Amino acid sequence: METINEIYLNIAQGIVNAIEEDNWTNALLEIEIVGTGVVGYSGAYNIGETNHDMSVRKMPRDIRNWIRELHAITTKGGNNKWNRAVFSLKPDGKFDMEFIWDQVLQDEIERLAKS
Repeated sequence: METINEIYLNIAQGIVNAIEEDNWTNALLEIEIVGTGVVGYSGAYNIGETNHDMSVRKMPRDIRNWIRELHAITTKGGNNKWNRAVFSLKPDGKFDMEFIWDQVLQDEIERLAKS
């Protein structure tokens, strides 16, 4: 299992590799994780004020595993519950990771599981 810092570095490098431009100014990876680890993600980046979709197909396949590991580490012991996250990255390598609990998403998953 990787450390949190290694996971953050891997995610950041995956974002950089998926961006098809050199002059981007900000990138976001929006992450969704449900239950035992089904992960969805999408990304976008800016060039100046213009928003561009990121090709998540260019993200490493391991990103799902890194996100699952990050979720397992950060929610260990039932603390810091989250099912959405936003990873923000600047070209200089500075990043921010926001963990979010989305009750509406959780309610929808539980509703679908019953049907």
